[in-house]
Amino acid sequence: MEKKRYAIVGLGGRGIGMFAKPLVTEYADVAELVGFCDINPMRMEVGNRRIGKEVSCYTDFDKMLDETNPDTVIVTSKDCTHDKYIVRALERGRDVITEKPMTINDEKCRAILEAEKKSGKTLKVTFNYRFAPYSTKIKELVKSGILGDIYSVEFHWYLDTIHGADYYRRWHGKKENSGGLLVHKSTHHFDLVNWFIEEEPEKVFALGSRRFYGNNREAGNARCLGCAKKDTCEFYWDIAANKGTKELYLDAEKADGYIRDGCVFSPDINIEDTMSVLVKYDKGAQLSYTLSSHMPFEGWDMAINGSKGRLECGVAETYYERDARKLSERTSIRKSIDRRKAAEGDQSSVTTDTIRFYPMFGGVEVFNVDRVKGGHGGGDERLKDMLFRGGIPDPLDHLAGSWQGAMSIMIGVSANRSIATGLPVNLKELLKGDA
Repeated sequence: MEKKRYAIVGLGGRGIGMFAKPLVTEYADVAELVGFCDINPMRMEVGNRRIGKEVSCYTDFDKMLDETNPDTVIVTSKDCTHDKYIVRALERGRDVITEKPMTINDEKCRAILEAEKKSGKTLKVTFNYRFAPYSTKIKELVKSGILGDIYSVEFHWYLDTIHGADYYRRWHGKKENSGGLLVHKSTHHFDLVNWFIEEEPEKVFALGSRRFYGNNREAGNARCLGCAKKDTCEFYWDIAANKGTKELYLDAEKADGYIRDGCVFSPDINIEDTMSVLVKYDKGAQLSYTLSSHMPFEGWDMAINGSKGRLECGVAETYYERDARKLSERTSIRKSIDRRKAAEGDQSSVTTDTIRFYPMFGGVEVFNVDRVKGGHGGGDERLKDMLFRGGIPDPLDHLAGSWQGAMSIMIGVSANRSIATGLPVNLKELLKGDA
């Protein structure tokens, strides 16, 4: 079988770890990695060292396409640049795989959808949370009709002071780069809801504020490195302490000036950290969603309510065993512990996640799903198999295309518009450019 040729644009940790290295190891029998493109030559050098292979490196995207002739381009660059590379690759007759979010605003989204339509090529969006066995079980249950007609969804996502804080120290902290967390992060969550209930979002209303990060505390230096507050700040991060982050970011700064360890209290941060969103769907379902990025634990809780009962689910991802003010100490005691059981003295790691179905008129049915190894609840590995191996049956429509990518980001884009105006937003009108 002839190998497919792949090129990657955007050589950060995700581009290297999720795609480049697996392509030259796990999928070498079916795939050939032929090119890297990045604005920073030093990061591409790091990429080659980490994968143990000399892949041709380019700072000019079109030149890379001309000289390496990939079948598929994988886009893992900064969110605000996704559209540029996606559209150009499609125009040049290449299929595209892009990391979420597909893009960050309605104008860019329209351009991508139009380019795909004109090109006749395909765009796939890597919603890895769909592929986690736990998410798959929820999808199976909802699709089985156990809930009847879907009435509403309650969804709460919690980011802790390690993972959550990290969005504010890098490029994600500016909305013009990432669309804010309602686009960059919540696209995962909105996509799960869309996928679970098989309805399309119509109207969005949202509230959002910055209550914890940004200018809510006096900043130290512009970055953690060399900051006078390093001994007292709960968010001081030593970028030089880890060999991986040092060589990929700190040592590579001289090439493009990108600062990876910015202060999480910088006055330049303009994204929200506390958000609430209401969504009306085309078949009548309603979603109430919250995202908080400064929590003492990490995980999520969801309930789906229907004419036949209520499905409750959620994942306890991380918890700190005890109070720890220093970031380095919190990192060392951050474990997969159910915070509710920890309060009762149970500090054991979670090995099984539970889904509970409560029939409308009484009783309960419990479904347990064993945790598996791998990124995003085991979703990363299953996603890559479907992308690169091919020929895998997909009866639950795990693999998402451009329209699913659009429906997920447009909830976040509409929410941003609603936060700015104080008004509800008609999502489809905004997508068409009529709002």
